[in-house]
Amino acid sequence: MKKLGWFSFFLVFFASCLDDPDCYQLHNDFVGFTFRVMGTGKGDSVVVKNSGSGLYEKQPSFLYRVNYFEEGATVNFVGPQITNFLKFGYTVKNQFISEDCGSAFVLSGLGVVAHDFDSARVVNATPSKGGGTNIEIYRCPETDILTIDFNQLNATSDGVIITNKTSGYVSHQFDSITTDFSGLVFTGRATTVNLPVDTTKNETTFKFKTGGEEDSIVVGYNLVTEQRYKPCGIQTFVNELAIKGKHSFDSISFGLNANDDPARTLEDPHIANLRVFECPRTNVMQVDFKSNGAPKTVTMTSITGDHFEGNYLKGPETSPFIQLEVDLESDNSTFYIEYDNGSIDTLSVAYTRTDLTLFAACPDRVINALTESPDLPNVAIIPNGTVLRYPAVPNVEITVD
Repeated sequence: MKKLGWFSFFLVFFASCLDDPDCYQLHNDFVGFTFRVMGTGKGDSVVVKNSGSGLYEKQPSFLYRVNYFEEGATVNFVGPQITNFLKFGYTVKNQFISEDCGSAFVLSGLGVVAHDFDSARVVNATPSKGGGTNIEIYRCPETDILTIDFNQLNATSDGVIITNKTSGYVSHQFDSITTDFSGLVFTGRATTVNLPVDTTKNETTFKFKTGGEEDSIVVGYNLVTEQRYKPCGIQTFVNELAIKGKHSFDSISFGLNANDDPARTLEDPHIANLRVFECPRTNVMQVDFKSNGAPKTVTMTSITGDHFEGNYLKGPETSPFIQLEVDLESDNSTFYIEYDNGSIDTLSVAYTRTDLTLFAACPDRVINALTESPDLPNVAIIPNGTVLRYPAVPNVEITVD
């Protein structure tokens, strides 16, 4: 009873000293956790439920505030599929700070008592006042995951020279990505995908389906089976990645590891082992619709032409512009644009297919010297739009009533 009375007195006293800014955060009652991957020791991110919001969040680390009236705590890490726990202990001492601030609880001797993670260790046995890492939590590495990212190539040309060669991540909607040993492994939109490889043989075939198109790649590799980390047991590691035979992508290269060498080994945390590049389209012409010199939104019901079959549109399209693909096998193209009021505009253009290609892996030639053929009163070539670019820029204006 005396002990309870003393604690009650201390709580009232401590609350009164919070008004003094010099007495703020007297107690070192925060324990910091950081997630890492075994072997490399690199930082990891774990999806756990936020106790405040109730939402699952990807966290590389977090702080846990302990109860300094206890000498230990158990933290539950609630994930979307599994819940882990870690129990730790510590010692608590009461220390006099000053006459103004009184006493504070000082925590030390932090130690892990029990857990169900792959591994955990204390790196700082003294809890903090609000920052830093005390306990590192390790998981065994995933050894069979190949990472591929998708990139769009781009460059600028005036029809004479090529400049500003760049590449950037591009998002793709995949109807399916399958392997030859496990079937469907991914569907959805992504710029980067993590795909399993077959650790029972030395190659895996991947197929990528989008719309009516399918791309494929065969990846070969070497397998090493051994125990590198005691908590993980015997694992199979994958190295010496190689692209076997022909692939159907525009271009593929290896990503780079931390040493700027080709990433021919599967690592965790995952890095891009393969980079898939998509060539820029050099035959895209943008047509803007105008009325009295201002942009005009129109509804197009059909676009037909001599160099493609059927309707260029999947359905009626309402827009102040349209992007059309000219014929790469000819020096002229004709389009018939039908509007929702039944009227039709005929757009005929001529152009020069230069000897320039934007990239060595991209065979389509740069197109310039765009002109009307024949010249129509409601059609005009934009002066700075005579070269077709990617992403497309305005090349032609059609004046509509």
